[in-house]
Amino acid sequence: MFYNRKNELKTLEQEYQKLGSAFTVIYGRRRIGKTALIYEYVKDKPLLFIYATEANFLIQLENIKPQLLKLLNKPYLKDIKLESFTQLFELLNEYDFKQKLVLVIDEYQNLCKIDKAFSSELQRLWDMQLQQQNIHLILSGSVISMMHSEILDYTAPLYGRRTTNIHLKQLAFKYIKDFLPSVTKEDEMNIFASFGTVPKYLELYDVDKSFMENIRHNILNKNAFLYSEGNFLLKQELNDVSTYFSILETISKGSTKIGDIASRLQVPSTHITRYLAKLIDLDILLKEIPITESNPLKSKMGRYKFKDRFLNFWFYYVYKNYNQLEINQIDSVVDEIEMNFNDRFVSFAFEDFVAEDILYNPSKYIDFIPKKIGRWWNKNEEIDLVVMDEKHICFIECKWQNSVNKERVKHQLIKKSKLVKHELEESFLVVSKEDFLGDFRE
Repeated sequence: MFYNRKNELKTLEQEYQKLGSAFTVIYGRRRIGKTALIYEYVKDKPLLFIYATEANFLIQLENIKPQLLKLLNKPYLKDIKLESFTQLFELLNEYDFKQKLVLVIDEYQNLCKIDKAFSSELQRLWDMQLQQQNIHLILSGSVISMMHSEILDYTAPLYGRRTTNIHLKQLAFKYIKDFLPSVTKEDEMNIFASFGTVPKYLELYDVDKSFMENIRHNILNKNAFLYSEGNFLLKQELNDVSTYFSILETISKGSTKIGDIASRLQVPSTHITRYLAKLIDLDILLKEIPITESNPLKSKMGRYKFKDRFLNFWFYYVYKNYNQLEINQIDSVVDEIEMNFNDRFVSFAFEDFVAEDILYNPSKYIDFIPKKIGRWWNKNEEIDLVVMDEKHICFIECKWQNSVNKERVKHQLIKKSKLVKHELEESFLVVSKEDFLGDFRE
């Protein structure tokens, strides 16, 4: 299945239409759909596709050779022995280049693990040979930290060579329905709060089973693909994983201020600053600041929260319950999910959905085009969402509950809004679970 990614495909097609060479970097966490995007793009184009592994170079070259010979269509090359990737790239000079060639190296970081100088050699080949040709080079990778150190960072060997880069991220909520058209709206929100919107995870969801059966079968079962996914994702990116795991588990349990996190771990706040920064760089966490803060970079009101909803769910229900799950005591974890999943996960996912939906469909909620959207809080009170432009401000409460007394909630919202200093035209909105299930229109 291939959905969305229209902007990314447009970017790649524009690169293909350019005169001369192009160099695109595609990166993002594993299972996010990088290879599917590339396949969709190259399906009608001349192609040399290299799926890099950690196997010996000679074995990989032997596997690539049939594809190379077919592309070049030069019978006299059939007995050639490929001994290096440099030789492989130099042989591409035999291609006539009347039609642009797409050269893809997928999971690029694996070649860099085998040969620390691989990026430097590719830089030399690009500068001296490949960029003079009618070619579109695509390097794709799942280990974000390595893609930065090899290509994207200022000190990287290939820095400055790319003409475009695509950071592929999770899909928007609205695309869950494309993958799972028959699920109920309530289960859409449940899926959003647990599986997230990584394409591969959505493909694992079985619409013939209930939501809780899917959780049990796909995430809590120690033999399931997603059971070890959190471990795998983080260990391929991070060193000193014990500290990172401790930080993430602490945040999943509700400690979001740096002082509270440090206190739980019994370390100074300064000790975990760099770890938090790294987790933000990897798109696992985000740091939120009250939307009305005038100088966000210097604000002391920051809170850390999971940007990755699957990992949030995984740390809270899987990682901390490993002792039970490893001996197949799944029922007690299922009981815990049934007891607090709505309050701890779905209610916050619903806020994220409303914020996202306002950006896609502002007229459904407000009568202006939002310039800023976020949360607001002080020491004693908080407001779920605040939406602003130069003249307007809308205060929003999101309630994932049935039979909400909207007038009472709105009265409390108006009272809290008096704590927010501004000179804008005010409006107030309460969005409930019933609104979502009934296809709410303001």
